[in-house]
Amino acid sequence: MAEIAQAVDQMLAKLGETGSLEEIKEERISLHLARGRGYDLLSQAFSYPWNRKFFRPKSLLEPMDILMVDEEDWLQLKSTVEGFSNYLPKMTVKQVQHEYVRVFGHAVSMECPPYEMQYGTEGGVQSQTDVLIQLGGFFETFGFEMPRHRTKERIDHISNELAFMSYLCFRMAYGIQNGHDERKIGVLHSGMKKFIRNHVGRWMPLFCIFASRKAERGLYKDLVDILSIFVNNEVTLLDVECVKVEEPEYRSLSYSMENDLIANAPAECEPR
Repeated sequence: MAEIAQAVDQMLAKLGETGSLEEIKEERISLHLARGRGYDLLSQAFSYPWNRKFFRPKSLLEPMDILMVDEEDWLQLKSTVEGFSNYLPKMTVKQVQHEYVRVFGHAVSMECPPYEMQYGTEGGVQSQTDVLIQLGGFFETFGFEMPRHRTKERIDHISNELAFMSYLCFRMAYGIQNGHDERKIGVLHSGMKKFIRNHVGRWMPLFCIFASRKAERGLYKDLVDILSIFVNNEVTLLDVECVKVEEPEYRSLSYSMENDLIANAPAECEPR
């Protein structure tokens, strides 16, 4: 119990909050609600934009203000969010969809694929197939069902992994709010750390680099910049040391297996 309490206290201590579990109960709830909201908004943002509800930039400001550890990161993120108002309201849904396809492709992109399976086998993953097996195991263990409106995406799509983390955060907040046994809350906390270490923190930083290069500017350049800051903040908050995929390893894998990957991976949503 002391170990669980210490882990949670360490997480909030990075944000300047200390005290017993009971004393910081509301802060714990607020933190996990904010994290869950951040993950959910980014999950929607990296899903295929079927309509204008795919992303509401200003909705990010309140949760991010609660959970950001580094002041410079917060100011950079805030500036980026505020910058969306310069162009996003002027874009039609078709323009957003065109931009999505330009950056990520409507088939499997080799430049910045939004699928974890294409980022190699570092971090304890024995094979590409193991990525899907591990993800399925996480989802089943914690009772997560992929959002219905995103079922066209493969299980390892970035939007699904972000949605899973959102689900865990909201479960944490619910458990704390309703006085669940700290051991059960500790299981969720441990699951988060493992998922960040072995999945989110393993490949998304490299995805952000690739997607930023491909987008160059505009909507998805700004979104991956926000995602990069957010993921780094999560790694700091949870005190996780990730084994990251490096670009040389990714390039070696992608070029040697390009034909096989394209042949076996389902297509993205078709553009309209």
